[in-house]
Amino acid sequence: MISKDHPDRSWRNDPQLTAADWIMREDAGLMTPEALVARDEWLAEHPDHVAAYDVGRQRMRRFDIMATDPRILALSASALASKPRRLTNPAWRAAAMFAAMVVFAGASLGAVPRNMLTTPLAAIMEQVLHPGAPVYRTAIGERSTVTLPDGSVATLNTDTVLRVAFTDRQRGVRLVRGQALFEVAHGKRTPFEVYAGDQVVTAVGTVFDVRIQDEAVKVALVEGRVRVSRQASSESAGPRTEMTMAPGELLEARHSQPMRVRRIDVARETSWRSGMLVFDETPLGDAVAELNRYSRRKLVLGDQTIAKYNVSGGFKVGDEEEFARTVEQILPVDRVTSPDGTIRLSARAQQGNDAYR
Repeated sequence: MISKDHPDRSWRNDPQLTAADWIMREDAGLMTPEALVARDEWLAEHPDHVAAYDVGRQRMRRFDIMATDPRILALSASALASKPRRLTNPAWRAAAMFAAMVVFAGASLGAVPRNMLTTPLAAIMEQVLHPGAPVYRTAIGERSTVTLPDGSVATLNTDTVLRVAFTDRQRGVRLVRGQALFEVAHGKRTPFEVYAGDQVVTAVGTVFDVRIQDEAVKVALVEGRVRVSRQASSESAGPRTEMTMAPGELLEARHSQPMRVRRIDVARETSWRSGMLVFDETPLGDAVAELNRYSRRKLVLGDQTIAKYNVSGGFKVGDEEEFARTVEQILPVDRVTSPDGTIRLSARAQQGNDAYR
């Protein structure tokens, strides 16, 4: 049985179109926990569903540009926001149908029936469907600096994917995952926009850091001014859906929650650019999680009683052994390295721990 959470019941007999719909939703960052369950239920129903999904994923990689333009993503979000279980917006249905044709038939724009696209969507398709749209990636432990078409510079942190979709009217990029610091070129007529999750960061001639962490989008402003807003189509439950930041502020935005802003040390917040992580009275559990982003060799807490111990200092990314050695020296913690390289930190039984909480 097709899950009731599937967005369009009329597609239930076409695995290819259904798979394309799920793929478009995933790439647009629109998969709620309920939608993830519905997708997994659909995949489990029949081997043909898995095959259609796998083929669609493989072919979509050749047409990554379909997910790079923020306006296409905004159209899909708009259709899904009001009725997440049914697709009633004709623009989104056209986009999904178009994506299905591209994914499963390798069609070009010229092969798409013109009357199936609304005029605004057709205009957007004309602008963005061109070869060579850049997608920048870093592996775990890597950093990379790239110059964007307008002269802006993006520094990508570990395990990051950044899609670029510049047009004559918009300087737009989408942070698919990970973290990037942007140094925006001055003197441009169009604003520079970063799309991350359901948030849009708009800036003109400024320096700021954007990170996707779990279900949150975090923006740290180094200099200049930026405006952070939820996409007009996304749901919101908090009193603030738009906020202008000042230098030295960190904004955290979560779906359907109010935005939160606090003061930070921007030098410490952006120290990753130089290959260092600086902690200041940071809970050990948080420090371990941060270090684990940069290496396939993991630090593991043997018990949660030590997770709240505080740690301070600067540590080189990728040097888990030195971090563990330092922690063992300053905290009542023992380290043990497993044969697979995992470093386990556990409470030292013979000492009291209260002084370190």
